[in-house]
Amino acid sequence: MIIRARHHWFFYPFFKRYSRWMPVWSFSRVRLHQSVGDRQLPVLMIGNHVSWWDGFLAEYINHKVFRRRYHVMMLEEQLKKRMFLNKTGAYSIKKGSKSVLESIRYTAEILSDRRNMVILFPQGKIHSMTDLPVKFETGWYHLFRYLGNPVQVVFYVALFDFFSSRKPELDLYLYDYAYEGKSLEKINEDFNRCIRESIDHQKTLA
Repeated sequence: MIIRARHHWFFYPFFKRYSRWMPVWSFSRVRLHQSVGDRQLPVLMIGNHVSWWDGFLAEYINHKVFRRRYHVMMLEEQLKKRMFLNKTGAYSIKKGSKSVLESIRYTAEILSDRRNMVILFPQGKIHSMTDLPVKFETGWYHLFRYLGNPVQVVFYVALFDFFSSRKPELDLYLYDYAYEGKSLEKINEDFNRCIRESIDHQKTLA
């Protein structure tokens, strides 16, 4: 049995407010680089997994651009250590178990409603930003077989730099992505291309 997402009447609004202000408190500057429009579809956002901030940053983007009901897939062993996150929209996947398919189908169910967003980190665990190219795990990709409706797929790349500041600066890059008919290898390749473009742009900010 998977752990299904909950949206607790207190914890979920608190999480949304915290995610809205946490980057402002934690970083000397936050910049959102994007030309992504809201296509009025369910949103599947795929990000690079580089810090414990990632789930909060995804909700920060959600608030700024999409305003959807937040869901995030987490490894079961990690979610069980932080079960309060289940009350803010986190649900489980357990690699190598029979319940993986249940998690995939549950994700497709969430994405059948245009009011929802799902965040995935296909790297599976946190990696250094310098650990490139990013390599995706394979299991999540089966999701596309179970989608019964169009979704808006968005890549997001989070980059941190100190430059001349005592606190780091945060830059978030969004890319709309046409996923239809793409293989896992092609999606992985295109995500790495977006990371390279983000890094190239980052060099102009110093």
